Amino acid sequence: MYDEIYEGYFEDTSAKDGGVIFQAILSHDISWKIVDGNTVFDQNNIKTRLHTVEVFPDLNYKKGEASSVYHVLSEVNILKRKFDMASRAIKRIINPTYSAEINANPSKSVELNQKYFDGTSIDVKLTTDRIVLREVSSSGIDSGNPSIVMKVSTGLADQMDGKPIKTWESFNVDVKGNGIDLKINSGSDPSIAKVVEYDLIENRWDQIFQTIIPSVSINFTGDRVQVETFTSRSSNLSSYTSLNIENIFSGKEEAASNKSLEGEGINN
Repeated sequence: MYDEIYEGYFEDTSAKDGGVIFQAILSHDISWKIVDGNTVFDQNNIKTRLHTVEVFPDLNYKKGEASSVYHVLSEVNILKRKFDMASRAIKRIINPTYSAEINANPSKSVELNQKYFDGTSIDVKLTTDRIVLREVSSSGIDSGNPSIVMKVSTGLADQMDGKPIKTWESFNVDVKGNGIDLKINSGSDPSIAKVVEYDLIENRWDQIFQTIIPSVSINFTGDRVQVETFTSRSSNLSSYTSLNIENIFSGKEEAASNKSLEGEGINN
């Protein structure tokens, strides 16, 4: 299958001195529990599905590998803190009184969990449906083996094929348990795009339902080329380029750091 990649995607390429442009379409399924107000999650319940990958320039790539990773949140305590923040955001929506008290007394989270959520068990599922990530990488271009770690925080695309993408419509959180049946999405109040939590360690507001989505690490293996080849091709793009990169990925499930990524080949 051939896919058109338009010049508008690559307007920053020349600034990267002939970098390789990666575009990936992915879906996610991330589940955890809030028990007695506390976060309980199993990293095996954090899943990524890779639907398609496109890359430019197409330099006779022979093999590709992809893994789902938490690149920035590499330390377990950081990842746990971010999931705690996501749980706190959900608890705020469930109980505005809890929200007001945690704002006034952020250090009393244990007491407030017991006060408002003791004896409760709530299931949470965060899903994305075919979100588009697009980034440029200069890593490995001289060897013909380009690689990239694509992060939602930096690579989330807002257009595709010259048309805008309403990315947040692809994010959904379902919350169920103890009589609660709550959906947080683009049409909820608050909308999922406006749900933020303050990270007391990093001293900044965090769009938390983006942060807890894992990154994807992609590596291609091809023929060695000179950097000038990339620069020349990148600075002389035609209106579109057709790429045929079927059968590069093995199609088997890849895994990294106890987080699974289900490969579907290049096109699904």
